[in-house]
Amino acid sequence: MTNESQAGLAANLAYYTSSESVAAYSFYNLLQEEEYVFQKYFNPGDTVLDLACGLGRTTLLLHEMGVCVRGVDRSEVFIELAKRRFPYLDLRVGNYDSIDEEDASFTKIVIALNGIDYAIPEAQRVAALRECARVLKPRGILIFSSHNLKSLHWFSPYYRNRRRWKFRNMFRAFGTHCYIWDGAEYMLYTVPRYVVRQTEAVGLMLLEIRGFNRYRWTRIDQYFSPYLQYVFTKPMQ
Repeated sequence: MTNESQAGLAANLAYYTSSESVAAYSFYNLLQEEEYVFQKYFNPGDTVLDLACGLGRTTLLLHEMGVCVRGVDRSEVFIELAKRRFPYLDLRVGNYDSIDEEDASFTKIVIALNGIDYAIPEAQRVAALRECARVLKPRGILIFSSHNLKSLHWFSPYYRNRRRWKFRNMFRAFGTHCYIWDGAEYMLYTVPRYVVRQTEAVGLMLLEIRGFNRYRWTRIDQYFSPYLQYVFTKPMQ
């Protein structure tokens, strides 16, 4: 691991033990951009692994949908607090790049709120995708969101309240992927073709990409959305 990767990992881990992060993630509702994929892909009786579950937001909501769900997060602070808040949920400490589950044991896996983008170095992200493919049952579904590098173009309508930050990073929008400091954390920004190629390389198949529903024109919405929802499936062997 390079010195830069070590610094980035240390910064991210430190943030997820802070009172600031607890306050930031202490909300328990679906975001508008999540409602579509949750309603479409999750059904009562599913067995779901909720990775990078944080304070149990999506774990709780899936439980209330009648889903058999297990939440896993690397932050002991988050998990211990979530257990106190929701003692009836199945919440555990663990890493998504080394999942402590049997092969082909879940029908669905979700990594919400761009949680996979905080994996540093990027090899950890690839390992997480490989582990998800291992743990999914055939025809199982992986859903995750990821920051969209193209949304950093200056003419993008988003980040209006962060124009200086956006100006510093807008030229990166011409690339395919990079880590960006967001004030408290390092996160990976990518373009869709990069995400698709990386995820298909571990044996999963793209079902759809969903952007913010702002312009009601799929190509424009996908181009400008700050992050995108990706849905992949594990083909039958």
